[in-house]
Amino acid sequence: MNEMYERIEELCHQHGITMTGMCRQLKISRSILSELRSGRTKELSIHNLRKIADFFSVPVDVISHNAQPSGELMLSASEEYFNALYHAAKDLNEENRQKLLDLAKTFRLAQKAEEVTQLTFLQP
Repeated sequence: MNEMYERIEELCHQHGITMTGMCRQLKISRSILSELRSGRTKELSIHNLRKIADFFSVPVDVISHNAQPSGELMLSASEEYFNALYHAAKDLNEENRQKLLDLAKTFRLAQKAEEVTQLTFLQP
């Protein structure tokens, strides 16, 4: 059996959901996982891999175990962070999304002010 399939199966078990139930919720064809299990395919597309990882709130590496899915571009730590932030905020209503954006702008301004203060103290 394919190791990636086994990791997905274990995540389903840990979360009390069947593979079929997960596929239905993610709108992924169950046959994709059946082919992975049988070895007819060795990897998932990055799109499906990320959908499954996001579903279980785990990094892609937990499922891929550093296997390189076809066409995958490795994400930097900051890209992974922004991906997590996006998924945490995607269901917010417009008003709360705007508040989150305003908060991020406030943090950015505070950081710039802090950097300027640090530079001021470093100058002779």
